[in-house]
Amino acid sequence: MALLLAFCLAARGAEISVEASISRTVTTLDEPVQYLINILGASGQPRISAPRDIQAEGMSIHFARQQFKSTSFNGVATMTFSLVYQVTGEQHGQFTIPSVQIEVEGRKYKTQPVALTIQQGSAPADGDGPPRAQGFAEFTVPKSTLFVGETVPVELKLYVDSRVHSQPAEMPEITAEGLSVQKMPEPRQVEEPVKRNDGREYNVVTFHTAITPNKAGKIPLGPAEIVYLAQIPRARRGGGSSFFDMFDQGMMGDPFFSQTQKLKATAKPVELTVNPLPVPGRPVDFSGAVGNFELSAEGSPKRVKMGDPVTMKIKVSGQGNFDRVTAPVLADSTGWRSYPPSSTFKADDEIGTRGAKTFEMAVIPEVKKTAMPVFQFSYFDPIAAKYVTRVSQPEALLVEGEPPPAPAPVGAANSSPPSATPAPEKPAAQPTDILGLRYEAGEPRHSFGPIYLRRHFVLAQGAPLIALLGFLGWRLWPRADDSAQRLAALRRERSALLEKLRDKEIAHADFFDGAARVVQIETALANGGDGNGVDALAARSSARLGETTAEVIDEIFKKRAELLYAGGGGGSGYVSGAERERVLAALTDLGRSHGKS
Repeated sequence: MALLLAFCLAARGAEISVEASISRTVTTLDEPVQYLINILGASGQPRISAPRDIQAEGMSIHFARQQFKSTSFNGVATMTFSLVYQVTGEQHGQFTIPSVQIEVEGRKYKTQPVALTIQQGSAPADGDGPPRAQGFAEFTVPKSTLFVGETVPVELKLYVDSRVHSQPAEMPEITAEGLSVQKMPEPRQVEEPVKRNDGREYNVVTFHTAITPNKAGKIPLGPAEIVYLAQIPRARRGGGSSFFDMFDQGMMGDPFFSQTQKLKATAKPVELTVNPLPVPGRPVDFSGAVGNFELSAEGSPKRVKMGDPVTMKIKVSGQGNFDRVTAPVLADSTGWRSYPPSSTFKADDEIGTRGAKTFEMAVIPEVKKTAMPVFQFSYFDPIAAKYVTRVSQPEALLVEGEPPPAPAPVGAANSSPPSATPAPEKPAAQPTDILGLRYEAGEPRHSFGPIYLRRHFVLAQGAPLIALLGFLGWRLWPRADDSAQRLAALRRERSALLEKLRDKEIAHADFFDGAARVVQIETALANGGDGNGVDALAARSSARLGETTAEVIDEIFKKRAELLYAGGGGGSGYVSGAERERVLAALTDLGRSHGKS
């Protein structure tokens, strides 16, 4: 019996075999590989004893997990257990993973040595290589030469190996100095992997936005950083006992069989060439709109009385920078009284580069009209590189009635034609009955009226109020120290603005806005007040200025209005050195004329 038992155990032991394999025989320093010790022929779940770490030259080898699979051939089922180790190269060269001794069901086994070549640089781009955990990003721009104010769509794409489950962790950050960047909507991910020129398949996530250059010159778009989460599988694609075989494909996205890492991909900057908008041929009503637009207008009602309003709906539709699309203007305002319009915008895409902006305006005909008012809208077409003016088509209108009569001169309503002789006064009627009460005999000594109507009561109640108003006036009256603090605050504001105006990279609009405020402060320091209401005329009238200084002050307020209130149509980019010095010299001359430098 003992001999039979020993024979059975020996037979069982002979059925178990142990061998080693590796998912890839050539790798790089930044691409780990999987080393597997495969146990074949064991029934059930065997008792296994194996080292956690394996010592080998040029690499670090650490136990990751164990896996198993079952195969069937001619009706005979075979179970394979695998001990999975992760091998990371520490130096390049040709190395050998030595023989490893393990114990299975109390018996000891040794694996055969396995060779591994570790290279510097990227791993070969074949379909059997390990997936690249580190993704990459890049910009897609439809054109690299733009005009100031031109809005173009931009795509920022994240590529991650298709065998790695990943998703963005947050919205990307784009460095875009000199560019306005639209807010990004939620990104889109392609359903099928995309194969690139390197032979690998990638999952692609696309972020959509739009950019608008604010100045001319060479402007970089980017770089941009995308932070994403990736579930890195603990094993790589290899032979029949690999993690990527039929058994393990369903575990790819399981967190138990993968580790989640927070990674970052950086898109390299793209250089853009931005041209300024031409000055020749610029229409008077141009507000800075750049793109391709259409104009339409319709009014209601079609039949009104003289002086009644007509509601006009003017629509500007197309593609471009709708943030700089302002209300179209009347082509001919004769006989029309118009009021400021309201506006709404409806986008046709998720980034707002296509759509329609509708303005609603009330206009009143002041003379007989047979057609609705005509509107015009001017923009710059970047494709044709020229200005375009659209004019709306007039609709029929019936205006009934006559204009209201002109108002009579003041005092005319109360005047009467002079008469040659004054009209005789009607004699007063003689009383024939009991006389009524006489109220002209003097004030009675006693009154039965309410006390609050008596004069002395009103005076007594008003005295505390008068005293309170006097006290508040005394407290609120500006004193000398308050005035000194106000003047000191204005001087500090002036100094800070002058320092800002000397900055060579200050934007055009900020420069002339700050220069206008300096003019207001200089005038306030000379005449009092805070200067907020000072315009060019008030500033020139506050001191005796030379002709050049007066012209520069007029120019400051004019450009400030164009840049800040006309949609940027008056200029763009930075202020030239000569223009900056000319404005600063005028500000210095203004301060000197007021007795302050």
